[in-house]
Amino acid sequence: MLGWIGWEARGLPCVRHRVELLGGMPLCRVSVGGRLSPLLRLLLRREGRLLREAGIREGVWPAELPEPLRMGLAPVEVAPLRRALLPALLEQAFRQKRMTRQTASALLTAEGTSLPVYWAAQLLAQRVRYLHLETGSGQEGLEDWLLQRYGLACGGGAPELEVTLRSAAEPRALLLGENCAVQQVEYILPPALADALPDGAEGEQLLTALWRQERLRPRELAVRRIYFSA
Repeated sequence: MLGWIGWEARGLPCVRHRVELLGGMPLCRVSVGGRLSPLLRLLLRREGRLLREAGIREGVWPAELPEPLRMGLAPVEVAPLRRALLPALLEQAFRQKRMTRQTASALLTAEGTSLPVYWAAQLLAQRVRYLHLETGSGQEGLEDWLLQRYGLACGGGAPELEVTLRSAAEPRALLLGENCAVQQVEYILPPALADALPDGAEGEQLLTALWRQERLRPRELAVRRIYFSA
């Protein structure tokens, strides 16, 4: 189970929780009220202890939630969901950037050539004419594999799209690494979830939790828009 934290900075200090279902997934909704004060901090410490005793270690919250109100919970990492949805993300990125498979050129970057990097490289090799790699240790082996399997020699025209698994990257690229929730992705949701999830990273984290529990399948999601920075 994970915690879903909401905050209203008005009224008397209070912290309440209740267990509810989202798409069949149980979660603990935590409602925090009042400005951050010594009394509210005391209530938050007590609530955090209760959450840990219940085995709750991860949480979801609005981006603007102050750190003390997160009660030591770890944020849900959305990178695994994005990698599972990579075919749909690439198709949408190609549409937004008006790239065609006959001339498309892409750059794949990572801090090391892991299995997820091979997966991304395979999908890109099926969609682009030119592929550039900056994947650190193991890149030479990946280049050989792409040449043998797809006849793709890396290099060529200047990249129109970067796909990165680096943990610290700017949203100019399609982000798939840790902390990739800094880049907003809009999804078309199944009807049962359309009115139940907030926008932005908060909603994507809840989608990730549903997917991890096998209560949501990748084919039930469509990508509406990827927000690339200039």
